[in-house]
Amino acid sequence: MSSNPFLIALPRFDYMSQNNTYSGSQGRFRYKVFPDKDRDDGPVFAAAVYSDNCYEVELEADRVTRKDFEYSDAGIDAAEAWIREQYAAFDA
Repeated sequence: MSSNPFLIALPRFDYMSQNNTYSGSQGRFRYKVFPDKDRDDGPVFAAAVYSDNCYEVELEADRVTRKDFEYSDAGIDAAEAWIREQYAAFDA
């Protein structure tokens, strides 16, 4: 793993719950977090990681890893931790 630590701080619930999307990158590693409100089981935050291209291109090529999180500040905290874990594995 690189000696360059990847620090991420997602916007808090008040920003994310307004249907805002947040994305960022570190080198070739890219991530995106967005509310997914059109679910039968209620809203969640979805976090996605991918590399090289934009989200839409990588999604179409089936090269996006995605995980859903609770629709709350705790869910945002969990998404931050998951993205850091994904980066550590990507950078290994």
